[in-house]
Amino acid sequence: MESLPPNPRARAELPETARTRVKRRAMRGSHERAAIDAILDEALICHVGVNVDGSPRVLPTAHVRVGDAVYLHGSRENRLLGALAAGAPCCVTVTLLDGLVFSRVAFSHSMNYRSVVLYGEPCEVTDPAEKRAALHALVEHIARGRTGVARPPTEEQLGATLVVRIPIVEGSAKARSGPPGDKTETLGDDCWAGELPLRLCALPPRPDPKLAKGRALAGAVLERARSLGLGARAPHERAIGELLVSTDPGRIDVTLVHRFLSGQSYWAHGVSEATVRRMIEHALCFGLYRGSAQLGFARVVTDFARFAYLGDVFIVKGERGRGLGKLLIEQVLGHPELAAVERWTLGTRDAHALYARYGFRQSDASRFMVREAW
Repeated sequence: MESLPPNPRARAELPETARTRVKRRAMRGSHERAAIDAILDEALICHVGVNVDGSPRVLPTAHVRVGDAVYLHGSRENRLLGALAAGAPCCVTVTLLDGLVFSRVAFSHSMNYRSVVLYGEPCEVTDPAEKRAALHALVEHIARGRTGVARPPTEEQLGATLVVRIPIVEGSAKARSGPPGDKTETLGDDCWAGELPLRLCALPPRPDPKLAKGRALAGAVLERARSLGLGARAPHERAIGELLVSTDPGRIDVTLVHRFLSGQSYWAHGVSEATVRRMIEHALCFGLYRGSAQLGFARVVTDFARFAYLGDVFIVKGERGRGLGKLLIEQVLGHPELAAVERWTLGTRDAHALYARYGFRQSDASRFMVREAW
């Protein structure tokens, strides 16, 4: 690695300069490296401002902090990045939006946030070892462990990529938190006031349509999704002879599920593929597989404590009459996090006898049935 600028951490904070002195609401500002680093490390995107050919330009881009520097990368054809590589002074900003603040006074509405502003003179990374390390760190910043499974950059790709280092030597952080600061004379107003917290939240991963069937969801992706608030649980799988029952969403053949529900089921006939994808995203789904071929499907909507709804249970044509439906239902009801659910419900028009084997009873004259623990 090439040498980096002197380590400003020796002072535990950056020196205050005319550009980094927080003037308005100064109590919200900080020059501490710990505060600055934490915001840089949490953020997934930054904005870089620089003068290009006499005109101001701002670029949103991925970044990563490694020690006392921020690294950026991009195509050698990118004019803004080229200006940075040539040493043009720049400003880097990062903002994490934590919430909306509703005041009793329209003028006093605000936002809760954490932000960093850095100033620096960048330079191109030319040392091959540092360049590879920076690109490695950028991918790891997206999802730790991802570089262990993705192909490393080729020499051709490295040659076409600019990597720029911006030393962390001048900058500050600023943050706001808490409720509105309404004055006493407004507290009796008939107007709701408070905070609406916000956070970056991951949704269930969507596999590439060209992904090979049966490819399990990557551990690094799942862990990153969890760190971003995804309520997904680790996939539960059980092998029964040549068969596999799995809750891994990456294994599900969405096209097959949509084809059955929209064309063969009586309860979801004509449903769109977009709706099926949304249904799958927001439920705990079970797939039954032989090798990479999906043979069956079931979907559970639950709070994992008192209530669960079992729906969309089916076995593909050509595999029915072999006890696979029973096997799938047993695995659903025996899932470690569902076994203690107090009340199950489902709807069926013609399979009452099948579900009665597992404790379901008809709740009324309709087709709906209820299964209770008490």
